[in-house]
Amino acid sequence: MSTSEKGTEGRTVKHSAVTMAELILPHQANQLGNAHGGEIMKIMDTAAGVAALRHAHTAVVTARVDGINFYHPIKVGDLVTVNAFLTFVGRSSMEVQVEVITEDIIAEKETHALTAYFILVALNDRGKPTEVPHLIVSSEKEKELWEKGRRRYEMCKHELMAGDENYRVCREEKLV
Repeated sequence: MSTSEKGTEGRTVKHSAVTMAELILPHQANQLGNAHGGEIMKIMDTAAGVAALRHAHTAVVTARVDGINFYHPIKVGDLVTVNAFLTFVGRSSMEVQVEVITEDIIAEKETHALTAYFILVALNDRGKPTEVPHLIVSSEKEKELWEKGRRRYEMCKHELMAGDENYRVCREEKLV
């Protein structure tokens, strides 16, 4: 499941996991004092990119994002904590789960704001997809997330656009 014959050294989920935090300021919000969704997505993309970079040890780019659904508003003055970690890897792609927790510091109240899945692709020095180390999963939770990630990956590969030769988000490119 989590091993491969790639010949590359595997890395654990913990190896690449990252936590980032940022205080939401007025310039990041709309007239109602809610953070702009794009501001939150940028923080999430940065965290996902760092986690993928830690795993791949090479340049990475975001290829797809699944499941950005805001469950709770994020207000000016809230501390946003983003937890990102790998759940699945393909040949050159990596799925990173990104969870956003918002904290009203004064009220000492934390709330889960959203969770999304970022698909990033590792690139070589010519800008072409390149192989990544396999992901070593050890806990039952990591194994469960791996299997769910594998199913999402397989579903993505069979989407309607998968027949388009120019659409490469879910399909792995062959090494040249």
